[in-house]
Amino acid sequence: MAGSSKTNRKEGNVRVEHECPLNLLTRDIWVKIATKVASNSIHDLFNMQASCKVFLDAASSEAVYQHVTMRVIPLVSFLFYLDRPERRFIDRCVEAGNADAILRQGLTEYFWIAGRGIGMELLSRAWTEGCVEAGYLYAMLLLCDHGKEKEMQRGVEMLESVRTFRDFFADIFWERWVNERPSDPGDAVACRSTTCTTRGNMACVNDVSHVSCVHCLADYEVRVFLGMFRF
Repeated sequence: MAGSSKTNRKEGNVRVEHECPLNLLTRDIWVKIATKVASNSIHDLFNMQASCKVFLDAASSEAVYQHVTMRVIPLVSFLFYLDRPERRFIDRCVEAGNADAILRQGLTEYFWIAGRGIGMELLSRAWTEGCVEAGYLYAMLLLCDHGKEKEMQRGVEMLESVRTFRDFFADIFWERWVNERPSDPGDAVACRSTTCTTRGNMACVNDVSHVSCVHCLADYEVRVFLGMFRF
């Protein structure tokens, strides 16, 4: 069996030890290999874990769960894992700091379980861990549900770098896979300038290429974001 040694008896009752070739590499090396596998294919990771004890040990390390890719799993599928065996796998990835898994858990908490506070914490954590898609969603929710001026301003600042990830969530919101929708803050939630010529008019704007006010652009993005929800 892989991961163990075998003893054969030869003539003269001399014991000969046969070391498993897999044990010639250290566990750290196998963990690095498993991490590379996990970052490319979740299915290959499962196959690796099922192949032998050496691979199972290496492929079950914290570093592997931190880097396992979630991209091949549709976002919506996570909504149906609440009472299934896959739940433990997702939880393990979240515990390991896997940014994509944290995003999906935050999405589930906010839009499916209606745990907005926990959902926002998870989305913020995913953004901190490097998930730019989580950054877009977190920024939009800050603009829609902000309770303080600094939260709104943070959403505006974040939006500058994550605006292009809007389409990542369009299908799941449009197809009504979620039960909750963000609050509608009304027009001009971000722009408070009394001299801005575009303030309060972003709901009627189709071309924003000539809009220079970053706060009005944030208001426009809020309109587009809320338009993804059909309920």
